[in-house]
Amino acid sequence: KTADGLVQTRLSFANVLGDVVTAILLQPAGAKRRSHPGVVCMSGTSGSAERITRAEFRRAKPDEGSLLGWARELARRGFVTLSLTLKGTVGRRVSASFWEKQARMLAPFGRTLMGVMVDEALRGARILGGTDVVDPQRLALTGMSLGGNVTWYAMACEPDIRAAVPVCGGVGSLRRQILEGDPNRHSTYFYVPHLLRYFDHPQIVATCICPRPFMAIAPTRDEDMPKSGVDEFVRVVQPAYKEAGHPERFRVYQPESQHSYTQQYFEKMVKWLSQHC
Repeated sequence: KTADGLVQTRLSFANVLGDVVTAILLQPAGAKRRSHPGVVCMSGTSGSAERITRAEFRRAKPDEGSLLGWARELARRGFVTLSLTLKGTVGRRVSASFWEKQARMLAPFGRTLMGVMVDEALRGARILGGTDVVDPQRLALTGMSLGGNVTWYAMACEPDIRAAVPVCGGVGSLRRQILEGDPNRHSTYFYVPHLLRYFDHPQIVATCICPRPFMAIAPTRDEDMPKSGVDEFVRVVQPAYKEAGHPERFRVYQPESQHSYTQQYFEKMVKWLSQHC
């Protein structure tokens, strides 16, 4: 038990490759059986489960840097959270060159690093759904940057995920990112092989996520995805939700900002998950 009224459990599990994934489970003390929504929380590339579950809830610097403690704050608000240190984070990928080498070696086996991280997120969701205090029908995903990318891909792969909020998660149009974005912003994991032969981000979300609740926080000057890509995404996905009879379940928030996670974004994420989980 912690001083801020939570029960904390450190755990680990194996991913599809047999790698060890470390995680931190936080739940409100005295939580009742099957009564709480569960949220898998994933940091950006430079983060970890430890950073997003710190006791302090603040920016690393007054007006910049990563947001610390946001998964812990989410648990203080009544959610059960499982925070993961994803394979793509600095602490697990050894080095940038080793990360790229893994991508090359996995390709002949038909595997991608994005797929490996999606596997980690969904195994985390299954762990959450199996805890005594989580309602397995109320599972959600959220993450920043790298974690945001994994959030929406994982939701597209698993129909039992109820809601998701990627923050600066690179969702928009892969084609636009390649043609108009900064090619140095992403490593190989972002460029999923063969994806554009068949569809793009908008078609994935419109087909595989709609009509489940989905909100993306995509700043207009986010270096990870040009605004044109997000605008194209909205033009395709919004009508799909309207046609499905649930236009209220889709939202894209586009603040005038760059690639960052602010407490304002956090509050929007909490409100969205509170409404839909």
